[in-house]
Amino acid sequence: MKRLFLVLLALSAVAGCRRSTTPPEDGGGGGGGGGGAGPTPESTAIYFGIRTDSAFVYWDSIYSPSRGTAVDTVLTIFHSYISSGGELRVPHTDTFIIANRVLKDTIYVKGDTLYQYYTLVIDTTGPSPDTIRLKNIIGIKPLTVGKTWTPITGKQSLNDTIKYPLMATCTLVVRLDSFRIDSSGAKVIDSLTITVPGGSFSTFRIAYNRHAKAFYRLSTKPLGCLPISGDTNATFDSWDTLYIKPYFGAVLTAGKDSIQFNTNFGSQIEVLSRYRAYVRKAPRP
Repeated sequence: MKRLFLVLLALSAVAGCRRSTTPPEDGGGGGGGGGGAGPTPESTAIYFGIRTDSAFVYWDSIYSPSRGTAVDTVLTIFHSYISSGGELRVPHTDTFIIANRVLKDTIYVKGDTLYQYYTLVIDTTGPSPDTIRLKNIIGIKPLTVGKTWTPITGKQSLNDTIKYPLMATCTLVVRLDSFRIDSSGAKVIDSLTITVPGGSFSTFRIAYNRHAKAFYRLSTKPLGCLPISGDTNATFDSWDTLYIKPYFGAVLTAGKDSIQFNTNFGSQIEVLSRYRAYVRKAPRP
């Protein structure tokens, strides 16, 4: 059961994957990607605190009942802007000092809108692995109390198989079918002053929520070596709060992911709590 749960946990990468904590000048617009005489992508990036070759240090914590608490210091660096077809791409890296690992990602800006992609490449026995890639809108400039938007939508068919040996004579076969976002929302709740290790900041508080579902089929090889079979699903619920100071960046992010895996022998739930707080700006290495 435990090992099966860890295999299925891989499906949660889209719902619980690392979120950009870096947000971004003045200009109008509350649309979904600019148009007309709206702001430039560069001015929007600066509004959300994303300045080329800037670096931030954050205190990072992730907790789950099954794996305990992991605490780290994260150095986030935004690299040089890349402009293409009216869209601005900002590559960035998160270096986890204690865990000694580096994650690379890209933030996108178009008009008044800051967004990112949730991307998951699933293990596959075929030569061309399926990739889940869904656009997630982080913010729309300018932020005002009460502003709302739909951050992420979409669904995607999958055609992948994950094989995982449960024991020497029995292999779990997970045949992935599809993934979809059932609902999502974002709202600027209010403006308030918060205190983090790096000081006190006047921020906007943005609340996000998302409900997603993945569908897959379980079997074993050889068939029947364990009583695991049938069409089933996993549900992913996420709640996030971003505290952001315009022209500075993300000050605090806090969130929770609830992941429920349903099988023919019952359900299992894993809850992840995430917290990241600004510590200081850093000279770019």
